[in-house]
Amino acid sequence: MKQEKQHLVIPFSGLKNGAHQFSFDIDAKFFEQFEKSIIQEAKVHIDIDFLKKENMLLLDFSINGVVLGECDRCTENVDIPISGEEHLIVRFGEESFEETDEIKVIAYGEHELELDKEVYDYVHLLLPNKMIHFDEKNCNQEVINKLKKLSINHIDKEGTDPRWSVLLNLKDKNK
Repeated sequence: MKQEKQHLVIPFSGLKNGAHQFSFDIDAKFFEQFEKSIIQEAKVHIDIDFLKKENMLLLDFSINGVVLGECDRCTENVDIPISGEEHLIVRFGEESFEETDEIKVIAYGEHELELDKEVYDYVHLLLPNKMIHFDEKNCNQEVINKLKKLSINHIDKEGTDPRWSVLLNLKDKNK
């Protein structure tokens, strides 16, 4: 049975001008709708402070949760806590208006705001460049020991890697 996808939609047309609040919880179902997502599992809570004005919408996102990733050191699963804030300005206007990361343009007749793409991007931007266990002791020790064994820490007295010395010898024989 196919699971229903999660969509983050704010129906703003019936709201009065002023401040409103919305909350969403997303998990693996949300990220499945994006073809090349590096996130497979997650539990993320999003609070949105929503300010409706006559000619624009202002959104302040507060994102907190945990994303399951693959450790770059040992390839085992690792829980990565994420936390951050983002801001979005939604303007009403022509589609030809150039959008930026902080500005989204929707047509005048729209009555709801879909935030799937923005939240997807925000969560990915909160991921660290390097996803690893905070403590190497939590890594798969078999892999860590193999990496240590294969690492290149051997440099001879002249300051060169011994593997390069063998290649230099081959170069000298060809003269």
